[in-house]
Amino acid sequence: MTFLNPAVLFGLAAAAIPILLHFFNLRKLQIIDFSTLAFLKELQKTRIRRLKLTQLLLLALRVLIVVCAVLAFARPTIPTAFPGLGAKAKSSVVIVLDNSFSMELADERGVRMKQAKEAALRIIRSLGEGDEAALVQMANLDDRRYFEFTRDFGSLSEAVQNLPVAYTTGKLESALRLASSVLVKARNINQEIFIITDNQTNILSDDPGAQRDSATIFPKSAALTIVPIGEDSKAGEKNLSVDSLHLLTRIFEAGKPVEVEARVRNSGKEDVKDVIVSLVMNGERVAQRTVNIPAGETRTVAIAAAAPEIADGKTASRLVRCMVEVEGDVLEADNRRHFGFALPPKPRIAIIGTDEETSLLALALRSGNIVSSLSVLPPEALSAMALNDVDAVMLVNLPRFSASDVSRLQAFVQEGGGVFIFGGNRSDGENYNTGILSALKFGAVSSSDYTQTASASGGEAEFTMVEKAHPLFSGVFKGDNADSKRLVESPRFLRALPLQRNGLTAQALIELPDGVFLAESKLGTGKALYCAAPPFTGWSNFPVTGIFAPIVFRAASYLTASASAASDAVVGQSVTILLSGKLPKGAALNVTDPANAVSVRQAVQMPSGAVLSLEGGVQQPGVYAISTDAGGKQDAILHTLAVNAPASESIMTTFSGNEMTTALARFVPEKDQIRVMSDYRKASIEALRTSTGTELWRVFLLGAVLAAIAEMLVARRVAAGT
Repeated sequence: MTFLNPAVLFGLAAAAIPILLHFFNLRKLQIIDFSTLAFLKELQKTRIRRLKLTQLLLLALRVLIVVCAVLAFARPTIPTAFPGLGAKAKSSVVIVLDNSFSMELADERGVRMKQAKEAALRIIRSLGEGDEAALVQMANLDDRRYFEFTRDFGSLSEAVQNLPVAYTTGKLESALRLASSVLVKARNINQEIFIITDNQTNILSDDPGAQRDSATIFPKSAALTIVPIGEDSKAGEKNLSVDSLHLLTRIFEAGKPVEVEARVRNSGKEDVKDVIVSLVMNGERVAQRTVNIPAGETRTVAIAAAAPEIADGKTASRLVRCMVEVEGDVLEADNRRHFGFALPPKPRIAIIGTDEETSLLALALRSGNIVSSLSVLPPEALSAMALNDVDAVMLVNLPRFSASDVSRLQAFVQEGGGVFIFGGNRSDGENYNTGILSALKFGAVSSSDYTQTASASGGEAEFTMVEKAHPLFSGVFKGDNADSKRLVESPRFLRALPLQRNGLTAQALIELPDGVFLAESKLGTGKALYCAAPPFTGWSNFPVTGIFAPIVFRAASYLTASASAASDAVVGQSVTILLSGKLPKGAALNVTDPANAVSVRQAVQMPSGAVLSLEGGVQQPGVYAISTDAGGKQDAILHTLAVNAPASESIMTTFSGNEMTTALARFVPEKDQIRVMSDYRKASIEALRTSTGTELWRVFLLGAVLAAIAEMLVARRVAAGT
């Protein structure tokens, strides 16, 4: 026997009150023998014995009244059912509801989330007076509004009806541990956990939030009832999903192509032909491809379209929200995957060099319409110019760099600026090696012949290697590295000032037979490029070949683009973003969500840059933008964050009822504590009560009433006899 209110048992001490009163009412009389009363004494003996027995009976009845009343309030229960003996035991019910987005799948009975809600509502409607219930969301464990037991079943039903689908994976083990912590506060003997789910196998996959210090989390008094949704349906066998995206484009420019590869999965058991894959930018479908996908396989689809133009130069229009989607099927939520990027503002470029040596470079930049401002300054202007007024500087055939110039250019790059150095016939190799090339971590050029021959044989030289995977050359070269010089017109070099391969500390992008023609160095949050030939004829035909303009155009964008402008995350995942550069002190960051709602956050300034933490994760799929209102150079979109639902939700492999029972067996002491309800439309607590227990409080309350009636009758009879 179990007592649901064991604290009331202390009231049994009150049973001593009638006993104490009984003894206090006894009178110790002095016995005096008197001869004339001897006959009378003999007559009263029998009556006195009867009176004592009656008083003892009254004492027993009064004690019984107290004991039965206390036991009734202590709510004694027995684990078996005895119809007619007492009331059916009340229940404490925890409903664990799977609201992961796989529950949005539509089958023969409708949307599975709607079926799950119907099952939960049936359980709530079957509860009666004295029952209590709580709700645990399997895919949104942080929402604990209905985590505590309640007897307001109307509000609980409304909460179930309004429960949204979460774009995260259900975490069954963590949900069951929460349910276990709720049951600790249960006030009823029957403890029921209803698990309403589509039995997708990923709900029992590794959950980093789950604790595994003890496998058994429920006592013997608890029962787990699995309510499977869509168990016999074949709808999940016809699902298409976009599992992942790979953005091929690294430098984004308005009007220029943006290329992305999408992996599209066919989870069904039948081949699907002519699947339409679309690319959407800012809500507009801009490109389409078709693909055939065999059953159970995945295909990679490359799709591209031009980036939109920036409207009126506004910061907000620089954000481009994109997604790749497939045509609708039984599960809409996994038919699309998001990515985004920010179109950078046109850079402010300064060219330092003589007019004759910079004319072709300036002409190329102006004709491409890729800069917002372009200044051409003489070599002596470098020491006096304000570097903070430009985004990048191009230094053409400068003879020497002073120590002050080197220090300023090094700091400029470290803080996010861009530098492009062109070597030439007037370049002092020794000054370059000990100054600017060392400070920007390029390595060294040959100090023996500052205008050395480009090839070891003394003839004309061409490119021997091009790092075509680098963002600077994305879409420029086709074919493999071995064929690059045959597929692209390579300049012919009579002379050059290449970096030496020995001791090279930068990344080689293009090589010549005897050194590195083009190299990149990253310093702090900025970038620098070194080119071994000047942008004018004489040493080579480099400025008049087809490769010159693409390198110049892309260098202008690449040198001024943020190094960490975009990242990806999964819904519900905590996110930490490293922002390039230093923010103004006290600058607030605006986080714009996919619905364009803005929240203000503060970043933590670290030596490597500003760090923004979005603790608790982001709950909606889509593209988020991080920007600042500080003004000046930073007044732009600093970072884009693409948030997508987990791809595992699209794989519709499920447990059968028996497999689910086996999987949950480790959480309970005995396997028979787990049951499977075959039809969610019959979900009800009433079907389970007969096997769970009986409350005996009514029996003891009736005993107290009967004892009180008997005491009253006996007391009245005693009073009438006296």
